[in-house]
Amino acid sequence: MAMYQTGTIRRYSTERSPAADAEVEKHEFKAETKKLLHIVAHSLYSQREVFVRELISNSSDALEKLRHLQATSQDVSSDAQLEISISVDKDAKTITFYDSGIGMTAEELKDNLGTIARSGSKAYIEKMQDGAETKDMANTIVGQFGVGFYSAFMVGDKITVYTRSATPGSTGYCWESDGLGSYTLAKAEDVPVGTKIVINVKDDAKEFLEKEKLDEIIKKYSNFVGFPISVNGEKVNTVDALWTKDKNSITDEEHDDFYQFVSNAWDKPMYNLVYKADGPISIRSILYAPTRNPEAVGFERVKPGVSLYSRKVLIMPNAPGLLPEWLRFIKGVVDSEDLPLNLSRELLQSGPVILRLKSIITSRIIKWLQEEANRDATKYDEFYKTFGSFIKEGTCQDAVNQKEISKLLRFETSSKEAGQLISLDEYVERMPSDQEHIYYFCTPNRQLGSESPYYEPFKQHGAEVLFLHHGLDEFVMGRLHEFKGKRLMSVDSKEANAVLEKWNKAAQAESAEGTNASLTAEQSSELTAWLLTNMGSNVKEVKVAERYMTYPAIVTDFESPSVRRMMKMMAGDSEAPMPMSPCNVEINPRDSVITGLYELKSKDEELARKIAQQLFDNALIAAGIMDDPRSMLKRLNEILAKAAN
Repeated sequence: MAMYQTGTIRRYSTERSPAADAEVEKHEFKAETKKLLHIVAHSLYSQREVFVRELISNSSDALEKLRHLQATSQDVSSDAQLEISISVDKDAKTITFYDSGIGMTAEELKDNLGTIARSGSKAYIEKMQDGAETKDMANTIVGQFGVGFYSAFMVGDKITVYTRSATPGSTGYCWESDGLGSYTLAKAEDVPVGTKIVINVKDDAKEFLEKEKLDEIIKKYSNFVGFPISVNGEKVNTVDALWTKDKNSITDEEHDDFYQFVSNAWDKPMYNLVYKADGPISIRSILYAPTRNPEAVGFERVKPGVSLYSRKVLIMPNAPGLLPEWLRFIKGVVDSEDLPLNLSRELLQSGPVILRLKSIITSRIIKWLQEEANRDATKYDEFYKTFGSFIKEGTCQDAVNQKEISKLLRFETSSKEAGQLISLDEYVERMPSDQEHIYYFCTPNRQLGSESPYYEPFKQHGAEVLFLHHGLDEFVMGRLHEFKGKRLMSVDSKEANAVLEKWNKAAQAESAEGTNASLTAEQSSELTAWLLTNMGSNVKEVKVAERYMTYPAIVTDFESPSVRRMMKMMAGDSEAPMPMSPCNVEINPRDSVITGLYELKSKDEELARKIAQQLFDNALIAAGIMDDPRSMLKRLNEILAKAAN
């Protein structure tokens, strides 16, 4: 048989047949094998390109077996360099895969290539032929029966295999089939140890005769196979499987290069994690937290960024379901030998192994981010400012890990300058012993929050308040409820009134405002009754405030701004005004506007009524729940005109 040399691997002409005097055996595929072969070639794989992955994976297995024999000093008749070589011949319309691995004997050829799905295959085939869910049934066969080789029939109308076993004294063989019903087997001369597969490419699969196309497929699926892969003499897999290395031996430059390769990004990772575990599931992984967040600058929702491998062969790129949705910003690779794969490796069977893998990786990522936050709080704050929305999303969605995720949250606080962040842990650590709750305030920005009448009594009392400015914050606090046994309480909530009642009398006595003229209890009762009648139908109750405040009036017991925004979105029109739910009004009997209004109502009731309605609108604005302040401009101008005259 003719031989030729390319690089360091011997190859032999695809045009030579077995020796002239060789006895050619013809074998018929079994009936169920024929049927399954048809399914593999025409229905099982959704993408034809995976035949490259399957044949490379088989070659890698053969090379691993030979390397093991050599490492254990077993007698093998091969000293060739362990490589995988692919060559394309456009004129002959052939693609040739060659590996210098362990090779096959005649019996192994019959067992491995002459019979598909030997164990229990007949029952599967019968169910498929009886009209059962063919695709689902095929998926259940999973790589139990080793049918990846036959994926080559998706692109080829004839396959020829030349092989010789590494067992000393073995003979070379030629196996050939058109995949329709039979195959031939004959001895072949001058066959080196290893396996060569020659695919005669169909007319509708000529795209795979392009070297660039094969390069692309190899980089996609098989880039990290542990042996050199070349196409027409040029090495393709130039990036190492970094997750298999010892983490202390990986340089920052290697991390940067690998991150950019797996994420198809140009930034550098902010954090990296090399995580390995052998039990209860085998895991080899390398994960990255990026520097940039595309979602923050208006790009579409980020797709999952972690790809799933098994023994360094890609199973699922950007695997959905491998991590919870809130961790979609994480990039990297997870490799596990324990995955229950379907036959085509394109789908994962849902089951305890996958769920366990997801649980382990998710928990480790959370712990990793906690470790980074403890190691360098300033750097973590920068990370949080970029990716905090994902952490908040996880707090809302991931009930199983919510407690640990909440430790990653960061917020502005009244005790620090604007832009400085603290954790809930830090807040709890410095709470006074008699403080029972964690106070927070959802407000569009810090200035509005610090000037709000709802924050005012907490500031007067010296209580620390978290300022929350993100659209998700109120939902986060609502889902979280408590942290380390401390209830989360909004300063503008109805529940906050009970806390304020304990403070306000003392605060009022110490305040200079406490010396101002004040309505008597009788006058206050008279005014609140009049206000209830004249403020409008959206007021349920008017009463004297039990809190310290320097504002004339506030509203309480109202729907929060974020809830109103959500209701608008659900209604399908974010611009349409949302009907106001009735709320309560609390007045400050020491405020000059309130004392003046008491006098005015008996002198100029029309003007007093307009002022009362304006007080209510002002309170709605302070609470952030007035949809369109322009509606009050006419009344406001009338009040100004009256005051000016």
